[in-house]
Amino acid sequence: MPELTREQVIDNFLRHIKGITKYWATIDLKENDNIEYRCEGVAFSILTMLDGCSGDMPGFIVAPYPHEEDKEYTIKSDGENAEWYPQNHESEVNCDIAGGLHELFHQTKL
Repeated sequence: MPELTREQVIDNFLRHIKGITKYWATIDLKENDNIEYRCEGVAFSILTMLDGCSGDMPGFIVAPYPHEEDKEYTIKSDGENAEWYPQNHESEVNCDIAGGLHELFHQTKL
């Protein structure tokens, strides 16, 4: 089988998340469960997927990707107490799917 394309990876990723949301929206709640229980279930399931512990999905690289001027802006704003996220603009990653997932999420069908 050939390597998946970026579009196929995005589709698989978003369909998996859609499946997670459908599961947590439709499970029967026990007596003491509430909406927070479902929300935490969705969050935990997505983190499990990103970590590569979700069966049919691989782990994913998750790294900060701040604006290139973030460090300079933060230092100017916060002075000696400044803290900034590390840059990863030069990191070599194959098949980066980030950047537009939120725009595609509601278009994705199970």
